[in-house]
Amino acid sequence: MGEVRIAMWSGPRNISTALMRSFGNRPDTFVTDEPLYGHFLNKTGIQHPGKEEIIQSQNTDWHEVTRWLCGEIPNNKTVWYQKHMAHHL
Repeated sequence: MGEVRIAMWSGPRNISTALMRSFGNRPDTFVTDEPLYGHFLNKTGIQHPGKEEIIQSQNTDWHEVTRWLCGEIPNNKTVWYQKHMAHHL
């Protein structure tokens, strides 16, 4: 099997985190949790606990994040599970 990217788009308050953790237990899978959240917080100005820490720790340019998500799968894994939230766009 070749490389696989799973871009799972979700909404708030469902089983998306449990599903992400399930994939995270696979030895062949790299997991990304809400990679567009930094962009969302930076762009909207919404108030959220830990906002500044999240903005500092994540890339806030959605173009760059998208290129990264479409690029090489990190850590020599063959599956990339990406948990996205639809309202972050």
